[in-house]
Amino acid sequence: MNGSWAVRAIVLLAFSCLALGVFFHLTPLQSPSSEGSDFPEDDEDAGLESADDASFEPAPSKKSEPIPMNGEPDAGLLYGVGLGLLGLLLFGSGLSGAVFVAVLMALVTPLVAKKTRQDVLNRGRVLGFVEANAGIYFSAIMGALGLANGVTAHHLQTLERQGAIISWRDGKMRRYASAHIDPESIPNLRSPLVGTRLAILETLAKAGSLGLTTRELRERLDLSRQLLHYHMTHLADRTLVEKSAPNRRAPWRLTQQGASAAGFE
Repeated sequence: MNGSWAVRAIVLLAFSCLALGVFFHLTPLQSPSSEGSDFPEDDEDAGLESADDASFEPAPSKKSEPIPMNGEPDAGLLYGVGLGLLGLLLFGSGLSGAVFVAVLMALVTPLVAKKTRQDVLNRGRVLGFVEANAGIYFSAIMGALGLANGVTAHHLQTLERQGAIISWRDGKMRRYASAHIDPESIPNLRSPLVGTRLAILETLAKAGSLGLTTRELRERLDLSRQLLHYHMTHLADRTLVEKSAPNRRAPWRLTQQGASAAGFE
């Protein structure tokens, strides 16, 4: 579910390759030793001795050395495959929110699966929040409810397995909604105005028609330049905010549609 079994399979394969690499590195294959000969002596030659036997000295025996075998596994290759698979998961988690959620559900949720009273309460909070905010993102759920990554992923996975909620990919992110939602309405669902985006709209509403510059918004909300730009781009695309003038440093202000969507009217 949500790719968690695929992640577990990749992790299992990676650690298997690493374990085999260690095994073949520590125990290399040896060639058969030629320490002695068990061939029977010919009866006719048993009593014969050469006159030169007394002066005959056997050639010094060479110490047997391992002979490389064509089918011997390459420990370095196994190390490379194992570390490469783990690195691929790590890189994918940083690049895609959907992969990050899948990794959390595969590796972290089994550690927090013990059922407690607080666990039941948190799951109810997650379910209620998803039902009230169809199309919500994973990060928004986690931030709004104040839950850790692994705990949020565990409850979402459990609720989806129980058939209470559904999820789908939206670009690099994963979104959630109640299982009772009409599937045909999913493509038209907008991301709910919660968390940081709602705080931006509330701040602009308080500023009135004068609006606030990007720098003023960053200072009031304590956001980085990149994060604020990300949220403002999405709000502007939905015509919830706009620039008061065409120049780059013009203040942002709330639109009529933004005030209505945020419930300020």
